[in-house]
Amino acid sequence: MMSETFEPKNGIQPGVSEAKTEAAAGDDATVRYIEGLLAAKRPAGPIGYKPDAYVRQYDTHLNSKYKSFNVFKQFAVMRLYHHWPKVVGTVLGKQTKVLEIKPPIIKVAAMTSPCLQQLQMMKRQLLKKINEFYGSELITDLECTMYRQSYLKAIQPVDAVSVTSANSKGLIKGDTSAYMGKAKRTDSYERVLINFKAIPIPADVMAQIDASVANIKSEDLRRQLKDVQIKQYKKTVYLKDHGYHNCECCEKLIGPGETLCSSCTIKTQEHEAFLYRQHINGIKDRLMQEPFAVYDEMRQHVPQCTMSDYQLAHRECVYFFRNRVVKEESNENYDIYMLLMLITHKKAEQLKPEFVRNSVLKMRAQYKEAVKSHKPQSN
Repeated sequence: MMSETFEPKNGIQPGVSEAKTEAAAGDDATVRYIEGLLAAKRPAGPIGYKPDAYVRQYDTHLNSKYKSFNVFKQFAVMRLYHHWPKVVGTVLGKQTKVLEIKPPIIKVAAMTSPCLQQLQMMKRQLLKKINEFYGSELITDLECTMYRQSYLKAIQPVDAVSVTSANSKGLIKGDTSAYMGKAKRTDSYERVLINFKAIPIPADVMAQIDASVANIKSEDLRRQLKDVQIKQYKKTVYLKDHGYHNCECCEKLIGPGETLCSSCTIKTQEHEAFLYRQHINGIKDRLMQEPFAVYDEMRQHVPQCTMSDYQLAHRECVYFFRNRVVKEESNENYDIYMLLMLITHKKAEQLKPEFVRNSVLKMRAQYKEAVKSHKPQSN
């Protein structure tokens, strides 16, 4: 089978040692920032910031007793968590959330897609405001991402007290609204939590859970693992009552209308792409034997070949030999005649030597002219 050529990429993935070096560099930047604050004898924050008397009483502890524990270093850097809305503005502060501060990188999450686009467009202005807050070029990169929310959302919330009251004799089959708990406000959006107490658990399932944790000696660990399994079972019941079902290839729960989970979908797509690539390679192998073959002739050898498949395989073969003859200037008769047979769909004995020579010279001249026109002119 024909081997294709690929141009090497200039980008090199950093190794473990380089990643450690970058982390050490970020830590050095933090240390230099702290040392600059100590040398200037001013507190962390923008220039002109004056702490009140309540804060000043801890200066002696920060500079003496707790200095070996880097308390002042962590306090100076992490203050941005509390002052984030003041730094970026009230409106943007409510729609974003600081996930991690690890100089020289800060990670910020957006609650909505428009807010994420706004963060990406305002990255330079935000970095300037952040460094003005610190009083030094401490942060050099701002990573933006979407804030991950729970995919369990209510259809119609109900009062959990009425569901779990003493007069309740259990849940009615199909009444999934009884699984809803009270709505609680988290961050800047509403999220309805599941009332797990309203979901019954059979005795046999409880017996299996007790048997699975019976060999654990630690009582706290045994209790925690038991609670996790109980909640997982109740969550599965809740999701299935809301139309969720198991994936066809694995046991993961997927939403209504879906047949495969995301992992199985990716694996299926990769397998289909692999089979399609094998199909194209089979057509290319046939073209290597008969480069003059047209689509109808190819169908006789590969019945599953479509016009788009033939065009893709034929185009890849032409590009391969054109790269050899024109770009690499190969003078091998095999490369030259293969390229011309693929282009003209004629056999080798039908190609005249004069036509072959003129065609190669013309293609090479056109390539050099194209390279010259795209080359930037020096002043």
